[in-house]
Amino acid sequence: QFQRGQFGAQVLHTRSDNSANIVAVDIALSRAADRLRTAQRILAELQLIERWAIFGHPIVVGAVACGLVVASDIDIEIFCDQPKIEDGFEVLQACALHPRVRKARFANELDGPDNGLYWQLRYLHEEGQEWKIDMWSLRHDHPGPYAAALVEPMKQALTDETRQAILALKEQTFLDPTLQCGSIHIYRAVLDDGIRNIEQFRIWLERHPTSGLITWKPKAT
Repeated sequence: QFQRGQFGAQVLHTRSDNSANIVAVDIALSRAADRLRTAQRILAELQLIERWAIFGHPIVVGAVACGLVVASDIDIEIFCDQPKIEDGFEVLQACALHPRVRKARFANELDGPDNGLYWQLRYLHEEGQEWKIDMWSLRHDHPGPYAAALVEPMKQALTDETRQAILALKEQTFLDPTLQCGSIHIYRAVLDDGIRNIEQFRIWLERHPTSGLITWKPKAT
């Protein structure tokens, strides 16, 4: 039993903090689940997997694939024998006819470090939120790194606790321009280095470069 007075007040305060943390975690998980459902509806509406499947093997990657959705982004990689500009424009043209698609973009990065063709759609959700859909056409023998190779290792490495930590950090960095970086760096910080709060992550960022392509995968559990 706890005594009254200073220690009793501290215990009550700790219980209150724990309750607040539990509520915050539940809210973050609920928001991520809602965003995942929205992303899945957009993919189905635009028939993106079906459209790309005509030309290659499309794989949903990134936060949507791992159930870690905070930003309104969807990422797809399409693996094919030879990325062709005309194939991608056929997909973009079909999607651009959808009334909620507001913008489309293309970039030829075959000679760049990404070694692929880049496609982007901007979809205006019924609630007024714009979703960005990033797509890369890559060769089957792409040397990497590519996001599809990260999906299964991430799924195997994630626990309830690390999922909660990642979502919390993603939400906080999303609101702070000084901390914004690729999500893979948050995954690495949490899964490999035990980072659990924004103060720890701020220090971690100072010690780890976040520019350029990265070949990281979570350590096997």
